[in-house]
Amino acid sequence: MSQVVSIRVPKHFRDACAEFRNEANIENPNSEDFSDCHDFVVFYDESTQEIRCEGNFPDPVFSALVKVRDRFSGKLFYEDEEWNDREYEVVDEAGSLEKVWLILAIVFFPVTLVYFLLRAVIWIPFKVWKATR
Repeated sequence: MSQVVSIRVPKHFRDACAEFRNEANIENPNSEDFSDCHDFVVFYDESTQEIRCEGNFPDPVFSALVKVRDRFSGKLFYEDEEWNDREYEVVDEAGSLEKVWLILAIVFFPVTLVYFLLRAVIWIPFKVWKATR
């Protein structure tokens, strides 16, 4: 699956590019300002002050983009939408005891609802009818 991640650095663009290349271990760009890294391509667009990665890039490239964003106060974009760190928090997998409680809740919640429904609809009117008879 091909991805597009970019970072816009309004200040110190050349320094940001150099640091990104060092962090991600990418060779210097050729004359057209892009680096071909087999599975992905990195573009350096000086007119928009943007470093753009397209393709199947490894995790160190993404973490290098995040470091450059933090250091140079840039904006990170994933598929042309601004990346918000809070939206993509990593969630730990539930433990075995938590999974057991979840399964029990899924099974017994409907059973409990049916019990209360039958009690309210059948048993209580029956007791009222028997008491007034």
